[in-house]
Amino acid sequence: MAHETGRSRARRPTLGYAVVLLGAALFVTSCFLPYYGVAGERSVSLHDQLLVAQGGGLELGAILFLFGGVATLVVVAIVGLTRGERPSLRAFLAGAVPAWSLTWLGSLLRAANLRDNALSGRLSLEVGFWLQAVSIGVAVIGTSSSLLDARTPTNGVHRAWTRDADHSTKTYMTPCP
Repeated sequence: MAHETGRSRARRPTLGYAVVLLGAALFVTSCFLPYYGVAGERSVSLHDQLLVAQGGGLELGAILFLFGGVATLVVVAIVGLTRGERPSLRAFLAGAVPAWSLTWLGSLLRAANLRDNALSGRLSLEVGFWLQAVSIGVAVIGTSSSLLDARTPTNGVHRAWTRDADHSTKTYMTPCP
């Protein structure tokens, strides 16, 4: 007589992954909005600034610099939303978001320092700069939410099941360990 036993976890909230995805979307948007403004001149987006510095055209280095890290976050967030919670996915998100956000926080601080030093007050930080700062914060909050969701059990129970030799299935609830 075959007897099969299994356990499945109740689906955990995926709000953290959705918030990370929102932060990523805000970040991509910020790259195309005015980033720097020079008194009397047209504002320049971060995307334009990097491509002009490279001589224009489709520069792979500039594209990877802007979107390579955030693309990783988008993939992890989409997998988290579609496939559900996994400890390894949360761990990957917990490593990827700080690495990406610290890099961009450094870039933001460098841009703010450039404003203070290089053009003696003629350079202004535009909406793209501030939206980029907000987008990084949103992604960090989403990651924190995902990690906190993992610590709280869903209603304190797991769903378990057994299948007897006659293929009848019995489902019951057990307390979380």
